[in-house]
Amino acid sequence: LYPHMTVYENMAFGLKLAKTDPSVADNKVREAARILQLDHLLDRLPKQLSGGQRQRVAIGRAITRDPKVFLFDEPLSNLDAALRVQMR
Repeated sequence: LYPHMTVYENMAFGLKLAKTDPSVADNKVREAARILQLDHLLDRLPKQLSGGQRQRVAIGRAITRDPKVFLFDEPLSNLDAALRVQMR
Protein backbone atom coordinates (compact mmCIF):
# COMPACT_ATOMS: atom_id res chain seq x y z
CA LEU A 1 0.00 0.00 0.00
CA TYR A 2 1.08 3.54 -0.65
CA PRO A 3 1.32 5.26 2.76
CA HIS A 4 0.47 8.75 1.45
CA MET A 5 -2.77 7.61 -0.23
CA THR A 6 -6.13 6.98 1.42
CA VAL A 7 -7.79 3.58 1.34
CA TYR A 8 -9.95 4.78 -1.56
CA GLU A 9 -6.95 6.07 -3.53
CA ASN A 10 -4.99 2.86 -2.91
CA MET A 11 -7.87 0.70 -4.14
CA ALA A 12 -8.43 2.92 -7.19
CA PHE A 13 -4.76 3.24 -8.14
CA GLY A 14 -4.61 0.33 -10.60
CA LEU A 15 -7.80 1.50 -12.27
CA LYS A 16 -6.40 5.01 -12.65
CA LEU A 17 -3.26 3.62 -14.30
CA ALA A 18 -5.45 1.61 -16.66
CA LYS A 19 -7.29 4.86 -17.52
CA THR A 20 -10.63 3.44 -16.39
CA ASP A 21 -13.57 5.84 -16.54
CA PRO A 22 -13.74 7.59 -13.12
CA SER A 23 -17.39 6.70 -12.52
CA VAL A 24 -16.73 3.02 -13.30
CA ALA A 25 -13.65 3.08 -11.04
CA ASP A 26 -15.67 4.68 -8.23
CA ASN A 27 -18.34 1.97 -8.50
CA LYS A 28 -15.73 -0.82 -8.46
CA VAL A 29 -13.89 0.63 -5.46
CA ARG A 30 -17.08 1.18 -3.46
CA GLU A 31 -18.37 -2.33 -4.25
CA ALA A 32 -15.05 -3.93 -3.24
CA ALA A 33 -15.02 -1.81 -0.06
CA ARG A 34 -18.55 -2.97 0.76
CA ILE A 35 -17.64 -6.64 0.22
CA LEU A 36 -14.54 -6.27 2.39
CA GLN A 37 -16.33 -4.22 5.07
CA LEU A 38 -14.06 -1.22 4.44
CA ASP A 39 -16.69 1.27 3.28
CA HIS A 40 -16.42 3.32 6.49
CA LEU A 41 -12.60 3.50 6.20
CA LEU A 42 -12.22 4.88 2.66
CA ASP A 43 -10.87 8.25 3.84
CA ARG A 44 -8.20 6.82 6.16
CA LEU A 45 -4.48 6.40 5.54
CA PRO A 46 -2.84 2.96 5.89
CA LYS A 47 -1.06 3.99 9.12
CA GLN A 48 -4.50 4.49 10.72
CA LEU A 49 -5.56 0.90 9.97
CA SER A 50 -5.01 -2.39 11.76
CA GLY A 51 -3.01 -5.15 10.08
CA GLY A 52 -6.16 -7.01 9.05
CA GLN A 53 -7.68 -3.86 7.59
CA ARG A 54 -4.51 -3.18 5.59
CA GLN A 55 -4.66 -6.70 4.27
CA ARG A 56 -8.26 -6.19 3.17
CA VAL A 57 -7.26 -3.00 1.35
CA ALA A 58 -4.59 -4.98 -0.53
CA ILE A 59 -7.18 -7.61 -1.43
CA GLY A 60 -9.50 -4.80 -2.54
CA ARG A 61 -6.85 -3.49 -4.92
CA ALA A 62 -6.82 -6.90 -6.57
CA ILE A 63 -10.61 -7.24 -6.66
CA THR A 64 -11.18 -3.87 -8.34
CA ARG A 65 -9.12 -4.87 -11.37
CA ASP A 66 -11.39 -7.88 -12.13
CA PRO A 67 -8.60 -10.41 -12.76
CA LYS A 68 -9.41 -13.82 -14.18
CA VAL A 69 -7.31 -15.50 -11.48
CA PHE A 70 -6.27 -14.43 -7.97
CA LEU A 71 -2.88 -15.63 -6.74
CA PHE A 72 -2.51 -15.07 -2.99
CA ASP A 73 0.26 -15.94 -0.57
CA GLU A 74 -2.04 -16.84 2.35
CA PRO A 75 -3.52 -13.38 2.86
CA LEU A 76 -6.83 -14.80 4.04
CA SER A 77 -5.35 -16.32 7.20
CA ASN A 78 -5.45 -13.01 9.11
CA LEU A 79 -9.09 -12.25 8.33
CA ASP A 80 -11.83 -13.02 10.82
CA ALA A 81 -13.60 -16.33 10.23
CA ALA A 82 -16.82 -14.97 8.70
CA LEU A 83 -15.02 -12.67 6.25
CA ARG A 84 -12.55 -15.43 5.35
CA VAL A 85 -15.42 -17.74 4.38
CA GLN A 86 -17.08 -14.96 2.35
CA MET A 87 -13.84 -14.18 0.49
CA ARG A 88 -13.24 -17.82 -0.42
